[in-house]
Amino acid sequence: MLTMKRTWPVCVAASMMASLLGCGGRQNLLLPPDGSDAGGATAATFGPIDLTQAPAELAMTCDDGIGTLAFDNPCLVGQNLGGGGSGIGGHEVECTLATAGHPITWSFLLPLSQVIAQPTEPISFPLPPGAIAGRPISVAGMSASVSGFVGAITFSRVDTTNRAFIAQLKGTMTWTEQSGSRFSCQIDSPFWGAPGAFE
Repeated sequence: MLTMKRTWPVCVAASMMASLLGCGGRQNLLLPPDGSDAGGATAATFGPIDLTQAPAELAMTCDDGIGTLAFDNPCLVGQNLGGGGSGIGGHEVECTLATAGHPITWSFLLPLSQVIAQPTEPISFPLPPGAIAGRPISVAGMSASVSGFVGAITFSRVDTTNRAFIAQLKGTMTWTEQSGSRFSCQIDSPFWGAPGAFE
């Protein structure tokens, strides 16, 4: 597992209670926020998430004849690396490839507490060195691993109790083959996170 010795400020808005209320007395567990800040940016809301509604895959379209690849959705969010256990802080996220065996293919450090403190700000990539890791897996009959990602995660909802989120992942993922050759994949897909039993 990746390690991290950094603590991010955590501030939970009083709107957590309001975000649980939906139309007609129904809890609003899935809908993206309809509120914006003064600058017009959409802010993430906080509250429970029905993970059974997550799309099955996080798809990407790749060049060099690779075609379409996909991660299993949701990816898993580990416990707070800052020592807070199940609390919100900095977390390792692990994404598995949607193939037989579902190998862990992409992992990165996510400062989820930053979303709580700044709900209108996306998390931008690339993250600092050491904050991303890819494991070699079989892709189109060759061994390749994720070697980089440039883009952003824009959050619409975060469950601060259960380390879950609903977001949009948009950007370019680079893969490096065992030979040293590279190919890239474009991603613009719903990105969900669910609690994982690891740090």
